[in-house]
Amino acid sequence: MSEVTRFVTEWGPRPRRVCYILALCLCIVLVGCSRIATPQGWSAGNVSGDNLFIGTMEGEILAVQKETGDLTWRRQLPTLEDSDRAVYGRPAVTDSTVFVGGYDGSLYAYDKNDGDLMWQEPLSGRIVGGPTVYGDHVLVGSGSVSSSDGSNGALYAIDMTTNDPDWTYQTDGPIWSSPTVHDGVVYVGSLDHNVYAVSLEDGAEMWRFTSGGAVGSGLAVAGGLVIFGGFDSTLYALNMKTGDLVWRFDGASGWYWAKPLVLDDVVYAPSLDGALYAIDATTGDLTWVFDTEGGQIVGSPVTINGMLAVPVADGGDSRIALLEPNGSFLAACRIGEDVRTSLEGDGDLIYFGATDSTIGALRIKGNGNPDEEWVFVTNADDPHPSGRPKKC
Repeated sequence: MSEVTRFVTEWGPRPRRVCYILALCLCIVLVGCSRIATPQGWSAGNVSGDNLFIGTMEGEILAVQKETGDLTWRRQLPTLEDSDRAVYGRPAVTDSTVFVGGYDGSLYAYDKNDGDLMWQEPLSGRIVGGPTVYGDHVLVGSGSVSSSDGSNGALYAIDMTTNDPDWTYQTDGPIWSSPTVHDGVVYVGSLDHNVYAVSLEDGAEMWRFTSGGAVGSGLAVAGGLVIFGGFDSTLYALNMKTGDLVWRFDGASGWYWAKPLVLDDVVYAPSLDGALYAIDATTGDLTWVFDTEGGQIVGSPVTINGMLAVPVADGGDSRIALLEPNGSFLAACRIGEDVRTSLEGDGDLIYFGATDSTIGALRIKGNGNPDEEWVFVTNADDPHPSGRPKKC
């Protein structure tokens, strides 16, 4: 049995065929160190100040001007092996520092202004989810992507002033998502099927909830609930204080990979079955469904100008779809390459990475029409090649 087959068998029940194939491809990319020479990450972006900070498919961290896409600085992760050089999670940014989780298992801290490497802290296993900054701590999860890695999973609280772990909480499976922190509690899911609530102060477990499948998505905390989806195609809402189940939604036919978006008592849950589900956050009842009709939603949507922007991964027909608040389709920008990243929004611009080694910005007009603002080609000598036709 291959590492990939063993992974899929162990961590989740079998979903619908199309979602199984996509999830298997995702696992192949992540397990790639034993089968593929160089893994290719898909990092979401983080806008802070005048710049967008984002990882590239080549294992770099970029700072580009958010309005023009002009390069501010770029740095390649200083890993020892090319097979370890990748960024999958969204960078975390403070007033002075950019924190990046490397697939090599190190947490990196870069100077926000000039990109100089300030420090790196090697951790066990691999880092797939991005770090989260809260107070004086950087929270990050790690874990194995194959049985040969020799690491289950761990949640770390790193002191930003000393770059040493204040505490470590061990899990029985890898952590593939960014931790969520609320009121002194760190919430995180694991591929061991559990969601954990851990004290930020000392790493003591407060509660755990065992779901029906691996939890690879980030957790949304809103309205006293912890909301997440699992590899059992189920969306869960837990009481944030006790971990007790409040409601569950079983209407999807594919895995949940992305963190749900919660806004105005509505949960927008993207699934690998190609649908975005709008769920009443209080009752768990389905409000509406947007079906991509063949695509998959790997990353999280954002709201912009009162609309929903949804990344649709669909090979050559991949696109950013714009929806009205009631789920009605407005318009789309055809990207042409898979968009696996979650979207980042700032003002009337949205940012994303695509699998053709491009980072793009779309300006969304008030009527829902998207216009390509700029594109940065990360693997080209000229990142802004002249004569390149706009996608929309």
